[in-house]
Amino acid sequence: MHRREFLQAGLIATLASSVLADKTLARALQGPAATPAPAGPRALTLDSYSRFLHWLRAPDEVAEATIEITCGGVMVSVGTGSSHVDIAKVKTDLPVWVNAIRKHGLKVRQIRGGGQTAVDADVENLVGTMSQLGVTHYWLGTDQYDLTKPIMPQLDAIKTKVEKFVALNEKHGTTLMYHTRNGVRSVGSTVWDLLYVFKDFDHKYVGFHWDMGHMAEHGTLWEPMMRAAGPYVVGMAWKDEAWDQNLGLGGETGPYPGPAAAAPADGRGGGRGAGAGRGAGGGRGGAPAPAGGRGAGGRGGGGAAAAGGPGGSPGGGAPGGGGRGAGDLSGVPRPLAGTTYARGGGWSMRNTPIGMGMVNLFQYATVMRDINFNGVMELECEYPLGGANNGATTITLPRIQVLGSLKRDVLTIRAALAQSGTGLTI
Repeated sequence: MHRREFLQAGLIATLASSVLADKTLARALQGPAATPAPAGPRALTLDSYSRFLHWLRAPDEVAEATIEITCGGVMVSVGTGSSHVDIAKVKTDLPVWVNAIRKHGLKVRQIRGGGQTAVDADVENLVGTMSQLGVTHYWLGTDQYDLTKPIMPQLDAIKTKVEKFVALNEKHGTTLMYHTRNGVRSVGSTVWDLLYVFKDFDHKYVGFHWDMGHMAEHGTLWEPMMRAAGPYVVGMAWKDEAWDQNLGLGGETGPYPGPAAAAPADGRGGGRGAGAGRGAGGGRGGAPAPAGGRGAGGRGGGGAAAAGGPGGSPGGGAPGGGGRGAGDLSGVPRPLAGTTYARGGGWSMRNTPIGMGMVNLFQYATVMRDINFNGVMELECEYPLGGANNGATTITLPRIQVLGSLKRDVLTIRAALAQSGTGLTI
């Protein structure tokens, strides 16, 4: 095992044992585990995420599009740049947006704020305004690890920041959601690290914003993580992803074979006799061979042959040359295929429409039922969709195509929940 992998595995084991041994968290986990899941259907609300509707600039337009894709609420973006609500005007503009959307019969229960990772004046204004409007959940930035320093002291420092958020939320009756972002430096990407931080706080005030797409990078391990997090899963982002590999070989996939070695002039090495007789060890031709290594005749290698080649030599002769020795690295490229080969193989995650990637929607329904999830949810769209996926204010695809793709995602979620046998609906 690589030293870094060993240290990472040790860190996760330490965090996991610390979290699971904590009595406060154990009591919190006993509650939902002891409470049977509702016997009948349980309706959840799936929100649209206004970031993917930034090309619509009025709250009524966003509400109409949300109804068109059959979502039941809106998560409003608040921040700078193209956000629907400017954080500098949150006290005046957020009420306009929330009230306008609600007039269409839609819910507004959650906000996507900026990149703050600590309480500041903007956060206080946002949370105070949310509370007055009855909006309960918000999602801000992600802390980043400094991997050159010990991890545990960094988590202890984050805990002091969370404590201030919890105090703010206790005052206003709100909940901060930490996004399970991907990336080796992202705090919360392994879940156990933030469970270590959360274990001393009430999940009414702080918890996870569970991103299904990002958690797909853990393979099937997302499930024990989610079950362990239990009541701290207070929000969910519906998104899907799949693995892609790019070795920089002009679209080819698979292991990099290295450059083809030219055969010596006399046909030694990887060549074979042109006749029916083949040798297992590589033949030796009697005449010069091209780079492909095929001799004009000659004898086969160590394997038996049925008949001789055109050169008149019978098969089954002495073993051939066989090429370079096992310790010869002269054919290995320098450096090893740039930044892909032997550096993770060029693997990355690609965003896909819901149901077309690695996310197991049916198993998610089962786990959501088992942990008695009843939090906020929104649809996320990060697969290519004419700029809507990037929060662009203009799109390069027709409106009907963008909204049709989003509606297809919603209907896929609805169908999977209906067929899961869990009683969950949206």
